Amino acid sequence: MNLLRLEFFKCRRRHIVLVCAAVLGVELFWFGAFLTRQDAEDLAWGWMLLLYNLALIDAIILPLSVAVLASRSCELEHKGGTWKLLETMANPGKLYAAKLAWGALVLAALLVVRTGIFAAMGMALHFPGTVPWVRFGVFTLISWAVSMMVYALQQGLSLYYANQAAALVCGVAGSFLGILSMLFPPALVRFVPWGYYGLMALVRMDWNEATRVTRFFWKWPAPADLILLCVWAAAFLLAGRALFVKKEV
Repeated sequence: MNLLRLEFFKCRRRHIVLVCAAVLGVELFWFGAFLTRQDAEDLAWGWMLLLYNLALIDAIILPLSVAVLASRSCELEHKGGTWKLLETMANPGKLYAAKLAWGALVLAALLVVRTGIFAAMGMALHFPGTVPWVRFGVFTLISWAVSMMVYALQQGLSLYYANQAAALVCGVAGSFLGILSMLFPPALVRFVPWGYYGLMALVRMDWNEATRVTRFFWKWPAPADLILLCVWAAAFLLAGRALFVKKEV
């Protein structure tokens, strides 16, 4: 707990709140611009339309956002050359765990606030039916789990490389692959970590080429995909921790 408190103390001037506000602002602007192009028939899908597009936005925005958060958390020690000092107070494994816990809490807060904002938006737009809070909760949990998998990768890169360009380039590539993977068949998406934002989406779209009618439907993530997500997360976590523990300071 002391190390976790220290992480929050160190990041108090790292503009983390501004980074999170920027993420929310971009998502709101993106979805707002999307809504202006929809007719009454499209808006009738309401909450399904909202959650489908949030999964799409997550695949584009969150990989880079997660990379930025991980970089902001780790670059301070590289710049100040304080790793040796820190590792006299605690072993590297505990330092790694504290930074991972910090990222988990920040991402959880970001996504919970995001859920509240978009639920309020749906109510303000009078989407049909009541707010599907259970599905919103599951969607938030899935977004958090996928983001933590990506965060484990990004934290490993940010801790290992003093130059944060490597981690940020990975984040940019992740955003590109995240949206591109939504065009891949599911079997191929499972090999793209950033593609899990779309792979595990709660809402799917079916477009009938003959009638040109778009239909949305609910679909729960497959258990096998949940297992694969855990495997990816464990692989990134163990690899990142091993590299950090063995890193010369």
